Amino acid sequence: MSLLPDGSEDSTPRARTKSALIEGILQEEDLYKVLGAGRDCSAVELRRCYLERSKICHPDKPPFNPQSTSAFQRLGFAFEILKSPSSRRAYDRASKESTSPHQSTEPANFLGGEQTFCGAVEAILDEFMTGDFAMVRRGLESLHRQYPNLVSEEVVVSVERGFLKMRELILTTKTYGLLIYIELGRIHRVQKRLMDLGYLDVVGRMRLTVHLVRVTLAVPMRVDRALKQKEEREWRAKAAGLQATSLPQPEASRRAGILNDRVSKVLEFIVGEAGNDAEADEAWTSKVRWMQAPNATYCPR
Repeated sequence: MSLLPDGSEDSTPRARTKSALIEGILQEEDLYKVLGAGRDCSAVELRRCYLERSKICHPDKPPFNPQSTSAFQRLGFAFEILKSPSSRRAYDRASKESTSPHQSTEPANFLGGEQTFCGAVEAILDEFMTGDFAMVRRGLESLHRQYPNLVSEEVVVSVERGFLKMRELILTTKTYGLLIYIELGRIHRVQKRLMDLGYLDVVGRMRLTVHLVRVTLAVPMRVDRALKQKEEREWRAKAAGLQATSLPQPEASRRAGILNDRVSKVLEFIVGEAGNDAEADEAWTSKVRWMQAPNATYCPR
């Protein structure tokens, strides 16, 4: 429902059109239908559909609708998955499998389907590892040559191994897939800012390139931190329960995480403020709480 500045309902044709489109986007589960595109559409057609709908749903574009942001974010999620050839193939394959006559008769639900969602995030991560990660690897090797005592070969190997471990986490559960999807989104936003800069803006491009390397290095560090914090919370809850029944306290476990303490501290030093993102932390925490609620169905918004 679109609203006027005084809070009353906007009943103009333009407002009704926007409201109907937003409602359809938020209710639809098929990513192609979210974008209003056909399954056999080309990359150019896919982008055109995304731009047409995002212009209408954009939160800053009148008439105002309280659900504009959610619809706009869902459009962005759908386009992000389908614009990548590898993640689009993963989505198409999983969607076909989920509607196979040998499978459940329930309709395909990508946004709520654990196997398909994790497969798409895995494809995005694989594409990143075979492409953009090369720049990060060169940056680490350069730091290793300049500061061999700080950025040792162990650190370089551990960072790449950390990304490979994240791939294993994605295959474990949708919760970790969501965490890594949020972190990859941080990289994507910096990449977009870099692409938007003029070719002759050498200083700006150098600064953003350094920032991109730091944001990328922050990903395994932040995932490692989230896993350890999750383990700590679970240990505290278990300890409190045992204390209430006068049973012995459990031993603190240190098995969570994808980095050892030394590598984690080196990365914290290198990335600095790029390792802090309160908005991403809140998105991860709130989504995990919501997904763990009874009868919750995941919808990235």
